[in-house]
Amino acid sequence: FEPHAESIRDGTKMLAEACNAVKNSERFQKLLLYSLKLGNALNTGGSNEGVSAITLDSLLKLAEAKAFDRQTSVLHYLVSIVQKNDADVLKLSDDFAPVKAAERVAMDMLSSELKKMDQGIEKLQAVVQKNLPEPCDSGSEREEDELIESTPMGRFSISAASKIQSLSNEFEDVRSSFTDLLRFFGEDSSMSPEAFFGTINTFVSMFDQTHKELVRKEEAKARRKRIEEKQRLRKEEMAAKKAKS
Repeated sequence: FEPHAESIRDGTKMLAEACNAVKNSERFQKLLLYSLKLGNALNTGGSNEGVSAITLDSLLKLAEAKAFDRQTSVLHYLVSIVQKNDADVLKLSDDFAPVKAAERVAMDMLSSELKKMDQGIEKLQAVVQKNLPEPCDSGSEREEDELIESTPMGRFSISAASKIQSLSNEFEDVRSSFTDLLRFFGEDSSMSPEAFFGTINTFVSMFDQTHKELVRKEEAKARRKRIEEKQRLRKEEMAAKKAKS
């Protein structure tokens, strides 16, 4: 019993932490706003008209779509905007460690395991009830409870039923939080946590990779500039020596 209960508790906790991470990350909220503004500018030519929300699928398409110059991807352009205006948003992945873990949690499986455990305890309680001695005071619930608690199997059934109820409450809270997230992003209510958090993880990975690419390009550009400056100074020095001679 305990290993199953612990597994459900761990999975539920992972989902809860992931939901809170997505919901409460100010960096992610800022990035969504930058993405929305950039998307509207590209689609409407900078007018005030445009969409007011962004979907997960559209985030992934940022790497495919081209920006104003028709060469740079929108994602590269987005990262460069964030880098210039709000560099702290580039640390988005720091907020999303729980999201990465939640990608491996199957909510349907947790629900199924909870149901099986509940059914198992119901069967156990039926066995306990069947084997109870007749109470002295017929119909007394208090005496019946005392008789149940007087046996090891009875005490276990009461403890297990309480734990399952607690797990069920925690699970329903998480399911409600996840449903709210789907509604916020305009996603279908049938979307699984694996697909939802997996999409976010994919985007964050693409975002980080694009940032690294831009940093490498900037470093390479800076190196070329330093080399060109050294070459220029060397030429001037050689020209000055030649003029003196």
